[in-house]
Formats: sequence, structure tokens, C-alpha cells
Amino acid sequence: MSNITTAPQRFTFLFLAVVRANPQAHPHREQITAISEREARSLLAGRFVLVFAGRLPVLGEIHA
Repeated sequence: MSNITTAPQRFTFLFLAVVRANPQAHPHREQITAISEREARSLLAGRFVLVFAGRLPVLGEIHA
């Protein structure tokens, strides 16, 4: 029996974002690659107010 360790699947998360420092700014798209939506939000939430818009698999990764 072989022990195969696989890396967690990564996704590109898409958000509609508004700069936190300027609430009157126009919303724009932010995208980030992460393992989970929680991780993606934690990386962007300090700078932006976020609304989830989508999740896409990262191209080039092997899916079992």
C-alpha cells in the first residue's frame, strides 16, 4: 500500500470589492488564488469590503 500525499486543490476566487478606505469608490473585481474562500477573504479583507462572485479551479492542476 502506498501513501500518496496530495496537495490541497487551489482555486481562483473572484470577489466584487470596494476599497475600505474609500467607500465612495466604484466596485471592482479582485481575484486571488487560495485553498478556501476563508483563506482568500483573510488575504483581502484588510483592504477591501468583499462580496463573493465565484470560484474557479486553478488551471494546470491534476484533479483526481
